[in-house]
Amino acid sequence: MDMRQLEYFLTLCEQEHMSSTAACLGISQPALSKSIASLEKEVGVQLFDRHGNYIRLNDYGRNFSEYARKALNELRMGLVQVQQTRYDTCGEVRILCHAFADCIMDCVLAYTDLNPRIKVSIRQSDYPGGNLSESTDFILSTQNEAFMVFEDKQIWTPSLLFSEEHKILISPRYRKYPEEVTSLDIRDLKEDRFIVMPDISVFYSDMTYKLCQLSGFAPKIFCQTEDFLSKIRFTDAGKAICILPECNLRIARQLSPDLQTFSIQGFHTSRTLYLMRRQKSLMSEAALDFWEFTMDFYHAGK
Repeated sequence: MDMRQLEYFLTLCEQEHMSSTAACLGISQPALSKSIASLEKEVGVQLFDRHGNYIRLNDYGRNFSEYARKALNELRMGLVQVQQTRYDTCGEVRILCHAFADCIMDCVLAYTDLNPRIKVSIRQSDYPGGNLSESTDFILSTQNEAFMVFEDKQIWTPSLLFSEEHKILISPRYRKYPEEVTSLDIRDLKEDRFIVMPDISVFYSDMTYKLCQLSGFAPKIFCQTEDFLSKIRFTDAGKAICILPECNLRIARQLSPDLQTFSIQGFHTSRTLYLMRRQKSLMSEAALDFWEFTMDFYHAGK
């Protein structure tokens, strides 16, 4: 077994859902299934009990996960110690986020572990005007804006990071569903209240508005907020429901472990995350180093 297998296994332990885990890891579901099957074959027992697309960690899996987590942490620490000796890049990496910053946080954390001398600046805001290239090295964006241009149109180049689906999140304090219910029809939520992002940005459009419109109704809005924590707190309290991209689910479940998540029936709900960069000739040493690391982080071994 290798580090990647252990990472896949431990992420699946958290998600307990094959497609969500694959999206979170940025790999295909068949690749994830093959990796887990190979791990189980090497261990000699099944680590999960299967229930359709959902799986549950069994007693073997729980015991193994404790040792796997410790082993992976030790391996990571050793790898960081070795790799840090060859990293001496200084400077600042500046990222403007038109998607939730946590989408790229695992990559940023991994990079700063290797290169603690780098300063990272992350802004979660709309393009304020002026010369963007003077204040930003990268733009984290969705497929909806990858084609959009700024005043310095010729500078920015988008590269795909990963694709993911959207999910419906509902607290049992709002409505409790049987465990076997794994997907919902938006049309059945016509009378429900939603928590949404303000639909005022040219860079971002909350999927909720589009799905409800396609289903023939306007969503009943309980609250509009750009604050992710407020969105989850309201959802957790049972005040309303919300729709989030899959990469947000891990932190949402950390904040509210009993939230139920559902796939969306009948609609294409995927989005693609891009990291847009300047021309390499215009990038600082720190920005170029981060760019190369990011491409390896999301695409190595694929």
